[in-house]
Amino acid sequence: MQIHSLLNYKAIGLAFYESKRENSFDRLPFIFKDKVRKEVWNLSKNNSGISIEFLTDSSFIEFEWEVINNFTMNHMPNTGIKGLDLYTKSNNEWIYVGTGIPEGKKNFCRIIQNIEFHKREYKLYLPLYDGIEKLDIKLQDGSILEDLNNKQETKPLVFYGTSITQGGCASRPGSIHTNIISRATSLECMNFGFSGNGHLEKSIGEIISQINAKLYIIECMQNVDEILLKDRLIPLVKVIRQKRKMTPIVFVIEPISKNEDLDLEIKKNLTHKNKQLRIQYKKIKKLNIPQVYLIDEPNGIGIDNESTVDTVHFNDIGFRRYAFYLLKNLKKLQLL
Repeated sequence: MQIHSLLNYKAIGLAFYESKRENSFDRLPFIFKDKVRKEVWNLSKNNSGISIEFLTDSSFIEFEWEVINNFTMNHMPNTGIKGLDLYTKSNNEWIYVGTGIPEGKKNFCRIIQNIEFHKREYKLYLPLYDGIEKLDIKLQDGSILEDLNNKQETKPLVFYGTSITQGGCASRPGSIHTNIISRATSLECMNFGFSGNGHLEKSIGEIISQINAKLYIIECMQNVDEILLKDRLIPLVKVIRQKRKMTPIVFVIEPISKNEDLDLEIKKNLTHKNKQLRIQYKKIKKLNIPQVYLIDEPNGIGIDNESTVDTVHFNDIGFRRYAFYLLKNLKKLQLL
């Protein structure tokens, strides 16, 4: 058996790749540590949206990995929080292979065995709510291993948002909308979702504006109220425009489902927030700030109650519906 570390492989979905990091796949490098709040900095060590692509002809594939925090939640599977997800390419399409199921801080899993011996491309998704300290791949003796993670020439889609953007509460890493969209479009997606901390902050705007993006998609509605929308939405747009004069910026309303009918106070707050987003969007238009868009189509996660684990955080059904909702609307706006 041969063993290789993947810690130095180039990761897809990782911005500021050449900058120094405490851990190989931290979403924010050291240069931004004093630019963001402590909560955001700590969450940036979660590896949401990051993947590694490689080629091998091994008849089996094993992974040994160690996570930073050994984090758990009572409403999200450990496979999503700190597991690994493996896909392979077949007929130019990424196909799910299996999941590295975690047992704790230190983990081992043989995802593939007894497969026909020939070259295949693979994509390995990293944990959504934890970070990687160690990542080894174990292969058959005599097999090849090639790093395929050459940085893509096309501009990435950059997402800034909440726990949902980060991946709460998908059952596995490949199931979140940024990863679904990346597979569907072959575009790199960079995930700046910070659980409970998608607060429309100028500091994040300054950071993401340093990325030469194809689009900035801002989906912070679950973490803001009407006051934050009034105070922070337009300043966020302006700070991005200081660096990126014409890169499209897309805001997304908070999805409404039938669950809101069961709690009138929640429905009232959500309705008022979406109304305030529309008001701020109209103000942006009056300021003649170009290339700012609003996705304001209802039913982003369907018309039933089957898309969440707790009426807020998406399950795999919700993420898939939301991914294709975004794709449909971005194409309608001629941004993809």
